Amino acid sequence: MFPLNIKYNRKLNTNSEISQIFDLIENELIRLKIDKIQRSEFKINFKNSFFNGQGRWHLMAPIDKGCLKLDGKSNNLEYSFSVIRTFYISLAFSLFFGLISKSYKFGIIIFLWFFGMNLIITLIRQYIFINKLKSKLTEKNTTHNNV
Repeated sequence: MFPLNIKYNRKLNTNSEISQIFDLIENELIRLKIDKIQRSEFKINFKNSFFNGQGRWHLMAPIDKGCLKLDGKSNNLEYSFSVIRTFYISLAFSLFFGLISKSYKFGIIIFLWFFGMNLIITLIRQYIFINKLKSKLTEKNTTHNNV
């Protein structure tokens, strides 16, 4: 039906240690006010509560959980996240307007517009986020090597 779990892969051009990479990623997630962060050796899982004070225009507001994995051999960073909560909110919103208007067609149009536009905006913003994160990791690596 709709993609509710999205995944991005980026090849990192870095010689930094995994702990340095995950320190930078974890600091970025803390800066973005992510509630629950669990870190293991090659993976960072996070959950984002609904009422955490981020605001509706926040980068991570439509995301309910996610994961960042690093393949130590290939330096491939995999970023996956879920928008299931946004799907449910959009569904409830469209059902409400469909019932008020007494037209299931209007409810479907509202759902496609509300969820579809939020999904498109989220995909674009998260794509930019992972590219900026990759450039920060690369920048950290190049400044580290110059010292």
